[in-house]
Amino acid sequence: MDGTNLTTKRSFNDIQQIVQLYVAQLTEGCGRPIRKYSPRSARTIALAIASGPASRKHLCSNLHYGDQQSRESSFNNPEPETPRDASDLTQLLSDTKSVRQFFAGSKTANVRPVQNEGLLIQLERLLVSESLPSGEDDRGGSLSSEVASSIIVQAIDAIVEDMPKANRAQYEFADSIIRQGCSYPAVNGNTPTDPKWNCWLHILDLMDQRSRLRLLSVVCKVFAVSTHQDLGHADCDENGQKSTDPVNKRISVHDGLLDHLKDHPGSILVLGPMCKKVFLAHSDHTSTTVPTGSITCGALEILELLHNNFADYKGFFDTHVAAQSLEIVDLAQSWKQAATSSKTRHLLSFDFLFPAYSRAMCFRMISHLKMREAVSFAEQAAALRRRMMPHMLDDEPEGRLKHLEQQYLLLNVSRIDVLRDAYNQLWQRRQRELFRPLRVRLGEVDELEVGHDLGGVQMEFFNLVCQEAQKEESGMFTTDVQSGLSYFRPGSLQPLYMFELLGLLMALAIYNGVTLPVSFPKVFYKFLTDGAPKKPFDDGQRGSAALLHHLRDGWAAEARSLESLLKEDISDLEYSFPLDANGLRLAVHFQEGDSPSPVLSSVTDEKGRNLETMPMLTWPGWKLLRPPQEPGIVTAENKSRYVSEYAWWLTWALVESQWKAFMNGFHRVIDQHALSIFKPSDLKAFVEGSSRLDIGELRKSTQYEGYEAKSKYIQNFWRLVSSWPEEKQKKLLKFVTAAERIPIGGASQLTFVIKKTVVEDLEHLPTSSTCFGTLYLPRYASSEALNEKLSLAIEYGLEGFGTG
Repeated sequence: MDGTNLTTKRSFNDIQQIVQLYVAQLTEGCGRPIRKYSPRSARTIALAIASGPASRKHLCSNLHYGDQQSRESSFNNPEPETPRDASDLTQLLSDTKSVRQFFAGSKTANVRPVQNEGLLIQLERLLVSESLPSGEDDRGGSLSSEVASSIIVQAIDAIVEDMPKANRAQYEFADSIIRQGCSYPAVNGNTPTDPKWNCWLHILDLMDQRSRLRLLSVVCKVFAVSTHQDLGHADCDENGQKSTDPVNKRISVHDGLLDHLKDHPGSILVLGPMCKKVFLAHSDHTSTTVPTGSITCGALEILELLHNNFADYKGFFDTHVAAQSLEIVDLAQSWKQAATSSKTRHLLSFDFLFPAYSRAMCFRMISHLKMREAVSFAEQAAALRRRMMPHMLDDEPEGRLKHLEQQYLLLNVSRIDVLRDAYNQLWQRRQRELFRPLRVRLGEVDELEVGHDLGGVQMEFFNLVCQEAQKEESGMFTTDVQSGLSYFRPGSLQPLYMFELLGLLMALAIYNGVTLPVSFPKVFYKFLTDGAPKKPFDDGQRGSAALLHHLRDGWAAEARSLESLLKEDISDLEYSFPLDANGLRLAVHFQEGDSPSPVLSSVTDEKGRNLETMPMLTWPGWKLLRPPQEPGIVTAENKSRYVSEYAWWLTWALVESQWKAFMNGFHRVIDQHALSIFKPSDLKAFVEGSSRLDIGELRKSTQYEGYEAKSKYIQNFWRLVSSWPEEKQKKLLKFVTAAERIPIGGASQLTFVIKKTVVEDLEHLPTSSTCFGTLYLPRYASSEALNEKLSLAIEYGLEGFGTG
């Protein structure tokens, strides 16, 4: 017994020697063995023992076994040793080429083809040349991107070349194992393997070869170094000077690999999963950042390239095992403290590494850390005042000191005019106060609901804010009838400070983790995460199509018209953009010289009459003049630019003043860096939640007071509620929690309590407390009575009906 423990490090050769000894002991034995094992069984047992804490414990000291040549011949023998069970995973693994090669000995292990050695040498030379300062290598500067791209493409072709020509489903199954951080499945299940028709195990075996992984690791390193070198030379001409001409733009390693993969999409099936293996093999699984120019960064950046450009293969890029190995608080703290650096990249900057829910939890943690800092500051201010003025008779500070010591942002709001009340109380608040946890008192003017706001009153407050802001008479939003999506109203007559207030309120809701009953197009969240868009330049039809993508959910009809415009011949189309607002139909255009402000082309009223006498038009955020020159004409040469500008006009320029006011208020609470943790689709899911309620999930997370989950009465309750239509189920949820939407993560994220209440008269209806997310439910005599009373309560009961 060697006493080896789990923390002892063993070399590759040590493990190889141990398993070879066990195989010999099991197959050749000492004298006359009690049982003679087949080579396959011996390999399986040897691997199991050698991976344990006392790997030499069962070795016989009198062991004698055959020579190296016999073991190698056993490996090279193509004949099957014995019939095997195709459903037995251990037998399948023991017969893989890698395992048999490992047992054969070092002379045959991981033999590298000569051509791969040549590619490795070329790649390593690239790394040497890339590390030299400009002008120090033998070609007078850093190696060109074209050469690096060519060698990388050759290496990837070599990696992919001898992989099985299997269907996509088999590669997807192999990838599903790799993305969990495993080299093979823990159990076989119902997936038998076959060399020809079901070769997932052979795919895993080839992807796990050390020679293949080593080559890809060097490719990742070169890609990472070359990519960051390309960033330093972006948009430079051949002399290294800044160039604005797209023709002179350098062909980067990124673009070279992308073009190759578009021509050979089958390579993605291999490259995606193997880049995950390289990342997982070289990651320390504790750091929240990766050094730029490293193997891990290169592997992730190749996956990022695939993720951003090949939507049909998105499943091949998800690597959520990274999220499982890191603590949310570590991710949040490092993201919060991260500064712009060219030396590292944060793992959260890779969209595919973390699912939407993990990103939401990171953002909530960032908010909690900020809240804790604000509360700690208030506690320190109070302690300092008491220490400096210990003889004050009044413990309550007055005037300018009071706001420093308050630990919550408290709003007293009536239901009659919720926006005005909120505006009056948030006007000129110090920014530090906005970072405190929010508490709301809500009710009628003379009787505000005073209670412990644990989230329910906040939800109801923000529900009322959203309802008020989206009313037609408020004039702040317009809603598309077909899609149901809302957007800022062009030419709104509401003063811009109302949009600033709305941005502040929406940021407070997001900061405090409240899901909002709103529906905005995806481009709304793109502007929140990425900032204000620039006016598009003429980047061709490909760029126009990319911008049109942002119109498809909120402006479907306009997107279809612009798509057809790109395909058709153009004649007699004025280069202007429409603006319908306040009973007028305007056509505006931008003057030559890229003037930032639009000017009037024409004005007509609701009856189509041309208002030539109107020289100027002024609305909040708008001042449109009528210039002497007329707009140009759309031609075949400029139509792609026109389409790009039209998309930019609809989404941004048409409501630019409202957008800027909204962002001014929004960024008082949430800065751009904190919000950039989300991609637009994830932020939309976090803000809006889901309108789909899974009543089974809600039932599993429900808590009980006075009732038992398995009692007959509660089972009848859930049987009854499950039989209701979904809209009625959501009314019950709103009655109890004030939530109109299901937050990201599902109904289990809501507090839903059923509490037994004793009433003198069973004619009483159930009541609720949205403060605590509690339903006060009497015990009715029958299911029919329960159905009747509960239906009446949720139909006519007010929000917060009960104790508030």
